[in-house]
Amino acid sequence: MLIRHGREETIFVTFVYAAIKIKAGKVTKIAVWVLENTRQVAERESKELTRVAFQQERDRLKSFFMQAPVGICILGGEALTFELVNPLYQQLFPGRDLIGKPLLDAVPEIRDQPIWEILQQVYQTGKTFEGNSLLIPLSRTDDGPVEDRYFNFIYTARTGLNDEIDGIMVFVFEITEILAGQKELQKAQDILNLAIEASELGIWRADFGSDQLHISDQTRAIHGVPAGKQLTLTESSAMIREEFRERVMKGIAYAVEHKQDFCEEYWIDPMDGSKSRWLRSNGKAYYNENGEPLYISGTIADLTEQKEDDIRKSDFIGMVSHELKTPLTSLTSYLQVLQSKATQSSDSFTRGALDQSVKQVKKMTTMINSFLNISRLESGKIHIDRQTFDMAILVKETEAETVVMNNSHTFIFHPVERTMVNADRDKIGQIISNFISNAVKYSKPGSTIQIACVSEGNEARFSVSDEGMGISPEDTGRLFERYYRVKNNTSISGFGIGLYLCAEIIMRHEGRIWVESEAGKGSVFYFSLSLER
Repeated sequence: MLIRHGREETIFVTFVYAAIKIKAGKVTKIAVWVLENTRQVAERESKELTRVAFQQERDRLKSFFMQAPVGICILGGEALTFELVNPLYQQLFPGRDLIGKPLLDAVPEIRDQPIWEILQQVYQTGKTFEGNSLLIPLSRTDDGPVEDRYFNFIYTARTGLNDEIDGIMVFVFEITEILAGQKELQKAQDILNLAIEASELGIWRADFGSDQLHISDQTRAIHGVPAGKQLTLTESSAMIREEFRERVMKGIAYAVEHKQDFCEEYWIDPMDGSKSRWLRSNGKAYYNENGEPLYISGTIADLTEQKEDDIRKSDFIGMVSHELKTPLTSLTSYLQVLQSKATQSSDSFTRGALDQSVKQVKKMTTMINSFLNISRLESGKIHIDRQTFDMAILVKETEAETVVMNNSHTFIFHPVERTMVNADRDKIGQIISNFISNAVKYSKPGSTIQIACVSEGNEARFSVSDEGMGISPEDTGRLFERYYRVKNNTSISGFGIGLYLCAEIIMRHEGRIWVESEAGKGSVFYFSLSLER
């Protein structure tokens, strides 16, 4: 410790003390040689700190290499000797001892491959090389067969303290299985595309926040869109006939909001002015991790020919049904006259037979009227006569008729508060009668049938529940299709048109119709209409 230049300092010195002897060997003086080396000591300590820091950094780097999620190795010197190999890199060569061996000794398969030349170029030029899907014939074990293996990798030169290249760092990831999976996926996609082409289905996608539609060639052909033209969602919607447009858009919006699939059928007038087409569009929305919709995607099927066949069939059924009504009306009149005469006689057998005949004629008349309604419905001639009425009164009238006409079941009509709707009163009454008739038909005598009508939000919801045989999940989704009948049930007669008519009428009222059921435990049929405020 010295005070120099007015301040205290710590200095380092190298010194020599030597005795000077004069006269008979007596020490008379001491010679002192002093060399200050404060700077040299400081440099030496700095180098030591640097060495320690360098070693710590090297240890951290090595730890990173060993835990990295990709294969890493370091090849040192011109022979490219393995200095470091992390576990993932070692897995590429199971059973091989790599550390301390030159690359060509450890992996002799690459000697005549481009990979060796690439490594030499990186070592000589220092330029990093990246390879994608590089094919290298290698064996997985020393005694295993050579097979084609694919890698993604990066080779980058390593430099020493004097900035000279002294090795290569290798980052590698084997993608053999990934490519194999991609090839299988592509095969599956090709098969799917062939199936879609064979089925003549079109494909479409609409991104949220964009008016652009992505469409397949088949979708383009169905809509008459010129080649090269980008179709917009607005243009596509404009092709839908006006009487279907609002329903289709509401149906899709409802499915997106409630994360459901949708299926809509409608007429379009193609962009190129060709013949109008009847289409079915199926699809669903896809969402991000926050539940926000990203896009809607689906398929388009051209049902024009099928629809025209159905219309011709309905026209034929309607014509035949209409012609049958005249002789049935006459038959009913004759039977009623005979009933009147039989009542005055004592012939109970004849009277009973006539009663049964009248019931069967009524049943046939109801069936013919249903076919006529289908014909009118599909030709657009069915008329919805809207009026504002109270569902409570309609249900009360139905209760009076039901209790008189049916004594085989127990009916519970729950109280209904004043519930005003704007709808076709007669047709809504037909739906209620159909629901109750089905409940009687499909449940055992003596069981209970419950009828209710309640207001929920902006809707009036009507329901009929029974304790019958119930419906399986595979049937519930198709109950409201035309002519559909529950599978494996031959005990109940009918043509599967009643619920179809109910669904079509409710659809024209912009309401909802559905069923909740469990096989063996009964069913609950519902429909809902908007409340009249």
